[in-house]
Amino acid sequence: MIKVSVVGITGFTGVELIKILLNHNGVEIAHLCSRSRVGEPLHKIYPQFKGVIDKAVEPIDEELLKESDIVFLALPHTVSAKIAKALFGKTKIIDLSADFRLKEPKVYKEWYGVEHPAFELLDRAVYGLSELNREKISRAELVANPGCYATSVILAVAPVARLLEGVVIADSKSGVSGAGRGCKEGLEFCEVNENFRAYSVSGHRHTPEMEQELKNFNKNITITFIPHLLPVQRGILSTVYLQVKKEVDFFKLYSEFFRNDYFVRVVESPPSLSSVKGTNFCDIYPHYDRRTKRLIVVSVIDNMIKGASGQAVQNMNIMFGLDEKEGLGGFVFYP
Repeated sequence: MIKVSVVGITGFTGVELIKILLNHNGVEIAHLCSRSRVGEPLHKIYPQFKGVIDKAVEPIDEELLKESDIVFLALPHTVSAKIAKALFGKTKIIDLSADFRLKEPKVYKEWYGVEHPAFELLDRAVYGLSELNREKISRAELVANPGCYATSVILAVAPVARLLEGVVIADSKSGVSGAGRGCKEGLEFCEVNENFRAYSVSGHRHTPEMEQELKNFNKNITITFIPHLLPVQRGILSTVYLQVKKEVDFFKLYSEFFRNDYFVRVVESPPSLSSVKGTNFCDIYPHYDRRTKRLIVVSVIDNMIKGASGQAVQNMNIMFGLDEKEGLGGFVFYP
């Protein structure tokens, strides 16, 4: 059994990780750690775990965590990097923060406003978009789990990246859980319910992440990315507008590109959030508009699963040579 520890269990991604790991046949949960609620039984924080897992929240003890085969860090940026630095080389690490997604320290500082706390590890980290970096992930000691928006956009664009010209326009909508569990102004029920708005129009932190990874296919790619807040709990729907050099059979192209990827489904009609909510699937619909000579690609994911904790477990499975689907067989939430 793989000994697993989760650090940062009081947030949404941490609790989602626990739910998935409890359904994984190849792991033993060793430690559940947090900066807060230390000593409390997990079921006191999340009553759904009553009678399911008998563990209390432990403090973040780096020496104790080194006994694990793998540690998931579900912490804010900069906090994750410091702990990863202490653990690196002693155990495998999957970081769900943004700390190791960007390869250039100056880009990190530009978008996150601080010097990188562990810049010497940036070259050792593998970007954990499972479908695109499977081989590198299988050899990695440190995996940078992608951002949720970035996952939905990169998977939508990668198959046609080499055929693109002009600026990529990504219009994405996310459920409120993408902002995390903490109380923040503008995310209260009365502000979100029956409302819809764009935010971070001047620049969102997932933009350089998208460009960095897509430049592996086409070094000239530039993205205009605008996120929006939906009055729903979870899910991301991205509509991406692409100028292509020529028309091809895009459905066939996408199907071939993802032919070995169980968790990406190329579909024949526009998908909805309800198609993937509660699962690790990404559904992608490519449509070529002959009138404007533009390719329109719609992708949907559950931001908490394929956009965070599910993809993290998928990456763990790859790192340990397990079936990628292990622990990720949940059915869509319906209705």
